[in-house]
Amino acid sequence: MSKRVLIVDDSLVSRMMIKEIVMSRYPDWECVQAASAEKAVDACNQSQFDYVTLDLNMPGKSGLEAAPEILASQDCAKVALLTANIQSATKEKAEALGIGFITKPISEDGVLGFIDE
Repeated sequence: MSKRVLIVDDSLVSRMMIKEIVMSRYPDWECVQAASAEKAVDACNQSQFDYVTLDLNMPGKSGLEAAPEILASQDCAKVALLTANIQSATKEKAEALGIGFITKPISEDGVLGFIDE
């Protein structure tokens, strides 16, 4: 069954890496990309996704700031914060929102671990 993934990161390289990892395992899935939290919120207000990866640090809203809006518009999307910031306070904020946590640098194990768990 085909799934939809929203990849949110201000870095084009990061978005391409995540997409490549997802598509290598699930070639029939659709990957939508957003370069900012604001664009991600807009995309989520217009469509449903199965998975959302959110970069923490982006110009404008951070991934943590956008997460509640994204969660509110999604019926059953699995959301994860993707960041190099591994401080316990950041992890705790993600957990409090009920979202996953993937550490950068981006890796196949991290991305697929989130999707397959």
